[in-house]
Parts: sequence; structure tokens; C-alpha cells
Amino acid sequence: MGTAFFVFLQNFRTKGYFIMEKSKNDVKKYAINFSEKQISKPRKHTAGKIDITTGKPLMMCKLYIPSKEYRPADIDLGTDSNGIDRNERKGYINIPYHSVYKDKNKEGRLFVYFDAERPLKINFAGEKTGRTVNYKPEYDSPEPLQLTAEEFVHLYDGAKRTKNRNVSQDRTAEKSKQHAKDSKKTSQER
Repeated sequence: MGTAFFVFLQNFRTKGYFIMEKSKNDVKKYAINFSEKQISKPRKHTAGKIDITTGKPLMMCKLYIPSKEYRPADIDLGTDSNGIDRNERKGYINIPYHSVYKDKNKEGRLFVYFDAERPLKINFAGEKTGRTVNYKPEYDSPEPLQLTAEEFVHLYDGAKRTKNRNVSQDRTAEKSKQHAKDSKKTSQER
């Protein structure tokens, strides 16, 4: 095998994504590697779009972005015009289900390709505001965030993600040690 293929595999396994270039058109495509837990079950398109190849309703799925502790530390999704912090919310993009591929080498891993020029809209889940309208809870709606494919791929950067994850695991370990010390003190006082 050539060295280019080896570099491709190394980047795909460590970073979770790779860049693929077409020779004549010079269109870059980005691939994101993610687990089965980060994608929703397929459902029909809400506006009733029809899949051109099959003539049936287009099946869509949600690809969830990593939570704050699992994405690189240098990423800040900011706040929207309503003052809602997007970093604390669950985010996702809608993608056609037929564009999701299974990784043959790793069990439970999937990947999807994005064109470099295509802007991606990240939607964020709303939370209850505490008010009710007609006896139903009212939800806020954070504004979506537009990213390029290159910026979106950076959310899934495996090398930086594991560094950030190790830091968060150290924090939880320290908290559990502190909790154990506090519980010993309270049990001795009784």
C-alpha cells in the first residue's frame, strides 16, 4: 500500500475525520467518523421531500454534536441574540440517512461526507422556561448556528477531544475523592 493511504488511515483513526480531494474538480470533502449513539433513528422529512432515486419520502436523521466535555476546548459556540448559551445545549444537524455509511473496520462506527463549500446549520434543543401556555409548558428556542464544513469537522477532532476529555475525567475524579473525604468526616462526627 502507498504512503498516502497509510497517512489517510492514520488521520482517520486518530482525528476522527479526513480530507478527500477530487482530482479534476478540486472539490474538498470532509468525512466525520462518529458512533451509532450520536445519530438518531431515520424518520421521514417533515416537509415531505421525495427521494429522487427511490420516489419514496426522504429519510432524515439527526447527527448530534459532541457535548461540551467531548469536543475540543478551543471551540466556543457562543450565545444567541436572546442570551442563550449554546455551549450548554444539545446540538444537532439534519442529514439524509442515505448519506450515512457504516465503517467496515470498526463495529458501531459510522461516517458521513460533507462538501467544503456547504454551510451547515446546527440546531439546538429548547428547554422549559417555567411558563405555561394553555396548560402546556413553554420552551425557549435558541437560534441556529451556521458553520462551514471545515469548522464543523473540527468539532469531531479526535486528538484534541481526548485531551479535553482527560481533563474533565481528572476533575470528576477529584470531585469523587473530595466527596469521599466529606462523607468520611460526616460519618466520624455521628
